[in-house]
Amino acid sequence: MKNISLLIGCNMFCLAAVIASGSSTQETTPLLKSHTAITLPGKPGKFDWMMVDWEKRRLLAAHPGAGSLTVYDLQTKEIKELETGAVNGVAVDPKTDKMFAAGPNKKVVVFNRTTLAKIDEIELTGPADTLAFNSKNGMLYVDEDDGLQVWVIDPKTDKIVRSVTISGAPEYVEYDPVSDRLYQNIKEKNSVQVINPATDKVVSDWSTEPITGPHGLAIDSKTQRLFSAGKNSKLAILDMKTGKVLSTVEIGRGVDQIAFDSFTKRVYCACDGEITVVEETDDGAKVIGRVTVPEGAHTLAVDPKNHSVWISYSDERASYIQRYSIPKK
Repeated sequence: MKNISLLIGCNMFCLAAVIASGSSTQETTPLLKSHTAITLPGKPGKFDWMMVDWEKRRLLAAHPGAGSLTVYDLQTKEIKELETGAVNGVAVDPKTDKMFAAGPNKKVVVFNRTTLAKIDEIELTGPADTLAFNSKNGMLYVDEDDGLQVWVIDPKTDKIVRSVTISGAPEYVEYDPVSDRLYQNIKEKNSVQVINPATDKVVSDWSTEPITGPHGLAIDSKTQRLFSAGKNSKLAILDMKTGKVLSTVEIGRGVDQIAFDSFTKRVYCACDGEITVVEETDDGAKVIGRVTVPEGAHTLAVDPKNHSVWISYSDERASYIQRYSIPKK
């Protein structure tokens, strides 16, 4: 009986200490706070590549299922669906004040970046996928979807000036101004090919293994790290000076687009039904959480001004965009 009394007293003391500290009664602050989804006009349909044009304060989402480019004004909340046909990628050129969208219809549609008026179409010899603008040489790079080349377009003339030969089907391309190189995921070769824009030739070919089927790609220019997300539910962190894989982490299945926030040092990975949140570390990266999102949200973008994450998705009723913000502590 004496032992039981001591046990009860100890338990009561421990419980009181925990309650006083608040360590067990406080809920963990979520990584991202979801906001009400915004219903878009028009018919439902799947999305692809997303980005934030931070200078114009606009969210841009390729909306191939609706045959349009979704433009959402982050200040006025105005929504526009620009007629483009099916497009998979979008890029902007601040120098010429142009916006470009391209996809399987074998053309790049050109808009005035300020007025959003359609001003031109650039004919291609094959279907297009993602796009990247090179801020140094002023050229636009357009992937041939499942092809063996990257078209180089001069935005001043809206003409193809040459092409870069690559080794296999491309999937996501990014330009890094610090190294002055373009980095191209090659999904069927499990590699990243490095393009020198001075010669428009591939100068390095880096293996992403054990990452296979690399899709999403993001860059930390400051640390010269490259993040490549594979269809085998892994994210590789590569040293851009050597091309070596520094480490890998487990992410959700079905990853597509990923985005890096240089302020929070987070890599957001759009996977099936979740955003896997990865934090860059001194020796690589670590997963710090998983945020549940609607099924079908396989692309995302980060707003560098307020560090919000935007997703897009569709169901049988409509299409939506949705904001996720970092909660205040």
